[in-house]
Amino acid sequence: MELLLKAVKYNQYQWNLCGDFKVIGLHMSMQAGFTKYCCFLCLWGSGAVSKHYKQKDSVSRSTFVPGEHSVLENPLVDTNKVFLPPLHIKLGLMKNFVKAMDKNGAAFQHLCTLFPAEFC
Repeated sequence: MELLLKAVKYNQYQWNLCGDFKVIGLHMSMQAGFTKYCCFLCLWGSGAVSKHYKQKDSVSRSTFVPGEHSVLENPLVDTNKVFLPPLHIKLGLMKNFVKAMDKNGAAFQHLCTLFPAEFC
């Protein structure tokens, strides 16, 4: 990845980077595959299944220290130059919103009538 960034002269132009979590993880020199700390934005532990969709806050990732929290090497790009695609964010937020809804509530029941195969 470093050779690719050198070939397109990333350091000279300082472009912004837009991509999904896997692509951005590669640029941030994070461990690929199943990792405990898979997000480049925070230190959310992926093994905390009981806290999924319940815990609303997470500790922000302030440094990228090689060997700690799934970081392999120093990042190749600045975190301030990274953008997530709006569609990925929107779809992810909607999925989390629906999963956090009260399953017996009127709003969820309305979704069940509109999309019976997806929700019920």
